Amino acid sequence: MGNLISDKNHKASIEHNVCLSKYTTFQLGGPSPTLYHCQTPQHLVDVVQKCVKENIAFILIGGGSNLVVSDQGLDCHVIRYFSEQPIIERDGDNLNVSASTRLDDLALYAAQEGLGGINNTSGIPGAVGGAVVGNAGAFGDQIGDVTESVELITPQGDIYKKDTSQCGFSYRYSNLKETNDIVSSVRLNLTKADSNDLIKEREGILKLRAQKHPNLKTHPCAGSFFRNIEPTSRAGKRQASGWFLDQVDGKQLRSGGAVIFDKHANIIVKGSHATAEDVYQLSQKMYHLVKDKFDLDLVREVRFVGDFDQKPESIQSIIW
Repeated sequence: MGNLISDKNHKASIEHNVCLSKYTTFQLGGPSPTLYHCQTPQHLVDVVQKCVKENIAFILIGGGSNLVVSDQGLDCHVIRYFSEQPIIERDGDNLNVSASTRLDDLALYAAQEGLGGINNTSGIPGAVGGAVVGNAGAFGDQIGDVTESVELITPQGDIYKKDTSQCGFSYRYSNLKETNDIVSSVRLNLTKADSNDLIKEREGILKLRAQKHPNLKTHPCAGSFFRNIEPTSRAGKRQASGWFLDQVDGKQLRSGGAVIFDKHANIIVKGSHATAEDVYQLSQKMYHLVKDKFDLDLVREVRFVGDFDQKPESIQSIIW
């Protein structure tokens, strides 16, 4: 690594011809010509504005927990906005958080500080920025519920702020998914609570997740692949996509080295010699089986990056 961009606390660096499988929880994906490692909001601004000034095409990733990168790799540069150490400032009952911070590190910090409202995100992989964009959550609560405002960088390098009312939060959605603006930091409005109670609750959540979800070290994956089904005439209440997949024997499905996790029909895991293409083809099988049996359209939580075989012609963007 070289070309360090530094401030007094952190360093951002540049890596060339890097295999992106190193930076996704699926451990899949081909190379990128350049990978910028950014940790702080200021470094992110510096790198984005540098790319804009030099007319360099780029995409942004965080913890890599919700991505499947093409086996062929990418022609564009990649900005990785992720910090191994949490970057959080407390302001009364509010927290100002760098979007590069791990979501679980945020949940732990808040529990230790006696601040409630974010404990439901304990154990969810990925970074805070991605969690806000996708309005991540569990047990009926979502991070958008406690988001006061977000600091954003446009693809042109301009900086601005949105209040929560402008973000269009709904189930696993915010309008930030449509704008391509980058979340650099988040301000959360939490509530005072007993730290010991929060930590005990957190331990219970982590235990429950361990019973249902794969260990990323032994079963690389991107977590739940499809969003839960919103209430419709065929699903009177929000219903887990895994339930519908179970009804079509989803756990028996596979494509090449990509297989379904034995404890959860809505999770694809990387098996022996799996490729990103295998994951895509398996996800297509899952979608079509549920569509054929229930006439329901599963909506992906996981995003594909780059080119895949039989990629829909209507898709123009590199992340889809």
